[in-house]
Amino acid sequence: MDIPQAPQARISTDSHNELANLLTNLGLSFSNLYSLESKLRSGSFGSVYTCKRKLSAEGDKDKLYAVKVMARNKVKEKDIYREVEMLKLMTDNELDDDRLLMFLDFFVSSDNFHLVTEYCSGGDVYDRLSKRVFYTEENARDLAVNLLKAVHALHSFAIVHRDIKPENLLLKSMESDTDIKIADFGFATKLPPSGKLLTRCGTPSFVAPELLFAKGYNESADMWSVGVTLYILLGGYPPFQGKDSNSLFRKIRSADYKFHDKYWKSVSKDAKQLIIDLLTTDFNRRLSAKEALNSKWIKTSGEDLSERSLDSALSEIKKFHAKQVLRGAVHGMRWAMSAAFWDSSLGGGFTRTTYSKSTAGFVDDKTAKSFRETYELQKQLNKGSFATVWRGCNLLTQKIVAIKVVKRANLKLKDDAAVLNEVSVLQSLRHAHILPVYEFFEETDFFFIAMELLTGGDVFDCIVQKNQYTEGCARELVKILLEATEYMHSASVAHRDLKPQNLLISDRESDTNIKIADFGFAKRVHAPFSLVTRCGTPSYVAPEILQGSPHDQRVDMWSIGVIVYILLVGYPPFMENDQRALFRKIKACDYDFFEDDWNIISDEAISLIKSLLVVDPVKRWSATQALRSPWFHEDEHMLRGRELSKSMKSLASVRDFKASKADDGSSDGWHTSPKKALDDTVDEWNNMASAPL
Repeated sequence: MDIPQAPQARISTDSHNELANLLTNLGLSFSNLYSLESKLRSGSFGSVYTCKRKLSAEGDKDKLYAVKVMARNKVKEKDIYREVEMLKLMTDNELDDDRLLMFLDFFVSSDNFHLVTEYCSGGDVYDRLSKRVFYTEENARDLAVNLLKAVHALHSFAIVHRDIKPENLLLKSMESDTDIKIADFGFATKLPPSGKLLTRCGTPSFVAPELLFAKGYNESADMWSVGVTLYILLGGYPPFQGKDSNSLFRKIRSADYKFHDKYWKSVSKDAKQLIIDLLTTDFNRRLSAKEALNSKWIKTSGEDLSERSLDSALSEIKKFHAKQVLRGAVHGMRWAMSAAFWDSSLGGGFTRTTYSKSTAGFVDDKTAKSFRETYELQKQLNKGSFATVWRGCNLLTQKIVAIKVVKRANLKLKDDAAVLNEVSVLQSLRHAHILPVYEFFEETDFFFIAMELLTGGDVFDCIVQKNQYTEGCARELVKILLEATEYMHSASVAHRDLKPQNLLISDRESDTNIKIADFGFAKRVHAPFSLVTRCGTPSYVAPEILQGSPHDQRVDMWSIGVIVYILLVGYPPFMENDQRALFRKIKACDYDFFEDDWNIISDEAISLIKSLLVVDPVKRWSATQALRSPWFHEDEHMLRGRELSKSMKSLASVRDFKASKADDGSSDGWHTSPKKALDDTVDEWNNMASAPL
């Protein structure tokens, strides 16, 4: 017997009406060929059912299919036709990958659309994981492999899914825990010849930062969503969460997430590294699906991963899944809203973030007063290409503060991310010797950052103006610096631009009350040696950064070694007019303790420097180890007797000090021009002369 089939019309972007007319004229409808069985789920756009063909071959009578039934008055026709177009595009061009949902039929009636696909009886990944009793990193890795292969197949045909998430990963059967198919192509589209998409759509927790920025994105946005999905599969909860879209999107734009020890302690370093390489705001550096498939974690043997239990993640997945089901959001919570939605969620109107003593953290307050209702700008202190710093006053408390004002109009994606990252990092640090942020306002046209106003200048200014400066004074400064750095590193933050100019004094009367400032290069360290951007100020930069090697907090300890050297003799250990020669010396750790300058300095101080200026970062002392140095146990009276004022008087000129004092004109702790990172060549450092990159 010949089995009647629903018409399979080839469609294109311009043939939507043609397809609808064809199906109507043929008089065929879904009910002619299929019968509805049971409802699987409902969402904001419609419901999904199982169905059977009314006329089937002998062996296929009981075969189930899935049909998505959508009311025509609730969805945009162009979106439905685009979904069908993508599904047919994969079929017509023989995009043969068993991990992509197979398209069968499409029907249009006066009231509904019916989209028929193959049926995956195993449910979605969330459903399956919530029912498991045992879960290992090997299971998560196998899911990741299949997901990456499916995404690679899509991207090889220039198809961007734009809504990758666990709910859209369906398991083929109840027998398999890792054989998945990517489903729901409602937002999928073909990448245009320009290579740039502009429509903002997707599920908020999974969207990439460049999509939020509304200046164009490509298939790399899917890889961000893959990174979020892998984070959930390994940790059990989303990396980005907020009580509203403003706070959620701000975290996404700055890639503000953590690997919390409670849930990530047993997860391998290689798994974390893959997530780090996917959740990068710079989409040009983000891994492609092909590159991710060649990552170390994906290549790891199952035997090595099978012993890594993810029971804590499984517990969180079950909790998170239960909450989502309770809210009815598992299959329906996604956005393809107007620009007004996205714009209002990206600082339209205003959002105020302020420190709460009750929660010991920063909270968003959308009902609070705007910046100009809270602060008055009084006097401009500093001006750069993208920001100005003002003296300001809190109108309620009359407290004098410093206020950084960033104009948003011309910000690039990386600059927007940099501002939010810097604020996010500082908001996570509360230490007496780290410059505090009081409040952060994100408004339509500006960012406003209110922080402590420091009037004492930097450490250099303080030392030069002192009538008496001894080794004891230097030791006191170094101890404060190390204590603040130890705290910062324990919070998994690397500063990456420590230098005397970024050690600021609160006021002229308290010359040891220093605060670490300028966190423009600071980054959260999610795993050892996971940072890759080459950045810093030439004379203070660690060898591993110059070599282009992955690095972490340990680069700060090299910089502190340079700072200690300078604080004791008034010039840096590495000095050359030619930047290439300077970098060669740093990479070779080629420096000396000149007898004329160091003969009065204690051996313990010299030993500390030697333990910090170590090329191998693994052997370099940490802040905790440095604080145990015998130097800090030396007799105070003896160190106070070692006068260093003569060396310090020539601080600005002796031994061509220009190479170390890389000043951007700021003494308030906030850079007002974009901080530049070294990308591929040392020439960029040369062009920067002695300025910070």
